[in-house]
Amino acid sequence: MRWSRRALETALAAGSPSLNGADLSGEDLSGLGLAGLDLSHACLDGADLTGADLHGAVLFAVRANGATFRGADLRGANLTAAHLVGADLLDARLERADVNGTDLTGARVDAGAGVVDRGAIVRRPAADDRPG
Repeated sequence: MRWSRRALETALAAGSPSLNGADLSGEDLSGLGLAGLDLSHACLDGADLTGADLHGAVLFAVRANGATFRGADLRGANLTAAHLVGADLLDARLERADVNGTDLTGARVDAGAGVVDRGAIVRRPAADDRPG
């Protein structure tokens, strides 16, 4: 189901919406409080989640290629098997986040985040895949 920011804000005000499999691609979700919500299998490709609160959220197998999570709170979030190819996670809080099997190919992640030690897949894109 396709969601706009406005529809999401209305649903959040009414309670905890079911976002499992939601299509939020390209939406400006910056600063939203999404802590503890289930966004499993959601599409967040190109979405802006700058400064969003995703503390403890379930992002299992989410697709967020090219999304921006700059400064987002992802502490304790479940990002298992997520696709964050080319995503921007600079300054994101990733303490205790489960990143096992998360594809961070070409993603921007702070060096001290420790995601590789917790099972994330981090590799540089092949020369043929790089823009330019």
